[in-house]
Amino acid sequence: MLGYFFRRRPQSTLVREPRIFVIGFNKCGTKTLHGFFKSNSIQSAHCNYEAQSDGQRTRIATTMRANVEAGRPILSSMSHYQAFSDLITLTEKEVIEANSYFREMHSAHPDAFFILNDRPLESWVKSRLNHEGGPSGSFVGRYAAAFGIEREAVPALWRNQYIEHKNAVLEYFHGHDRFLHFDIVKDGPEELKSFFGSAVPVRTSRWVKRGSAEERARIHRKRSS
Repeated sequence: MLGYFFRRRPQSTLVREPRIFVIGFNKCGTKTLHGFFKSNSIQSAHCNYEAQSDGQRTRIATTMRANVEAGRPILSSMSHYQAFSDLITLTEKEVIEANSYFREMHSAHPDAFFILNDRPLESWVKSRLNHEGGPSGSFVGRYAAAFGIEREAVPALWRNQYIEHKNAVLEYFHGHDRFLHFDIVKDGPEELKSFFGSAVPVRTSRWVKRGSAEERARIHRKRSS
């Protein structure tokens, strides 16, 4: 009896270029962008990624920081993905906002597309305050514990982080043709299609808004029932 064996092609060989880095904060439409990328057959990692070797899920932000600190390419062990979003690791012991590594990303991948996903500051703060984060504790609670501050002081910390990061990104990428300042309230798939052009073909019909407070509430009710 003849046996036919098919060797799976390594995932890394299937990755399209150029890379796409979403360098705004979480709670700024990252789930919508991630879903849009995936629905357009773009290999996209959102918050976590799966290792090629064993499929283990690891935080993108944790790996990015480890790579930068060790002097490795920032996408080491994650190079089988094309797009990256929601670049945060948060526990009661540490906070890693890996979107701050946008300079390292650009240095390693100068032809990449960079998207600063933005929204009104106070609505972003409110969204973070409302994000409970499951059994590991509330989002604001973990942030306070990691910084050793009171919960009441966290919103002011977030505001400063947001403003400083936004200003730094806008200054660094000023005039860069592969940078998009994307307002998640006003902008949509048409802006992304125009931005990517023929380099990353996308279908605007695949755009679906995700991650709203209402959607999270429905999911929470379903899990609790």
